[in-house]
Amino acid sequence: MESMRIKIKESLNHNLKNKDEVAISTIRLILAAIKDHDIQNRTKKDNSEITDEEILNLLQKMIKQRHESVSIYEKAGRLDLKKREEKEIEVINSFLPKQITKDELEKIVKDSAKELDCKSIKDMGKLISYLKEKYPGQLDMKEVATVAKKIL
Repeated sequence: MESMRIKIKESLNHNLKNKDEVAISTIRLILAAIKDHDIQNRTKKDNSEITDEEILNLLQKMIKQRHESVSIYEKAGRLDLKKREEKEIEVINSFLPKQITKDELEKIVKDSAKELDCKSIKDMGKLISYLKEKYPGQLDMKEVATVAKKIL
């Protein structure tokens, strides 16, 4: 499977040919954020590039920020800016794996809790780190925590 980094760069080239301005600027923002993380890693002396999993987490953060902006622009009546943010969310989402729905999430959390023998809220950390590893970029960890609290 090709790396996220390559997929994002290929998408940039594709959008440059199609002259999709919002997609081009959004993908450039993604690549800049990835490069920033690479530089942070270099200063920590481990000289490694960020992993695909870290890129997925980065993309999810970017989407969360865009959702916040959408609601702010909506309240302010700036529909032009709201539309642009929504388009950016679509572009970023195109790099993420299929997101797990709320119904699927409940089942996954229940099954994983059973599998890991999680009995109380004390086991929540173990459960969340397991799910993060097993479903990188597919879960909103805030939702996972909410569902896990209900189940445990």
